[in-house]
Amino acid sequence: WSKELIEAKARAEESDRMKSVFLATMSHEIRTPLNAIVGFSSLLTSAEISPEEREEYSAIISTNSELMLTLINDILDFSKIEASTFDIHPKKFDFKEICEEIYAVHTLKIPDHVRFSFNRDLPSVKLNSDPKRLTQVISNFLTNAIKFTSNGEIKLDYRLKENKIYVSVTDTGIGISEEACKNIFDRFVKLNAHKQGTGLGLSISKSIIEKLGGNIGVCSTLGKGSTFWFTLPLATNGVSDTR
Repeated sequence: WSKELIEAKARAEESDRMKSVFLATMSHEIRTPLNAIVGFSSLLTSAEISPEEREEYSAIISTNSELMLTLINDILDFSKIEASTFDIHPKKFDFKEICEEIYAVHTLKIPDHVRFSFNRDLPSVKLNSDPKRLTQVISNFLTNAIKFTSNGEIKLDYRLKENKIYVSVTDTGIGISEEACKNIFDRFVKLNAHKQGTGLGLSISKSIIEKLGGNIGVCSTLGKGSTFWFTLPLATNGVSDTR
């Protein structure tokens, strides 16, 4: 066989393997919240449960419904990336405003004993980019930070650095080993196999930022915390002013 045929065969086999991994992972991850939604919905119809139990069951259903929606969105985005139909829709917006919206939404999700901070005095930055996709990336960073931080602080921040905007989410969570950092943005990589999630969020985030012309990365120390970050070139994204 020629070298080209051998390489093509290897790529096809790897593609088949990844599809099998994808199906196995999704089957497990979808089944878990679905079982919770079905089970606790059935319990809600019982006349014997107390108001406190009803409130607790409703909260569990709500949490798992949100998780289910996240899983489905990740699967759809992953499929679009694989099919090269993943679209970006740029428009002019104030980046500070979407950070304030993200901060308000995630404040409700922060665990006890964790402080969540965002400096409201940061300058406004007008971008011509895709606010929905940037919200997706930052929300993914924050979701991971919340998942792995039980005390200390989570901080959302951005600053202008030369001709770029540098955006970061820093936490004082469990941290990531140097070895794990090398493939953290690969598909199906999960920091903790026991935590729910597709392992696609960071891979999708990488695709989004690269499609927007930026870079993405992580700095972490095991046991001390992590900083997930991305940069976008200001000129490419059409910054009109900062004030």
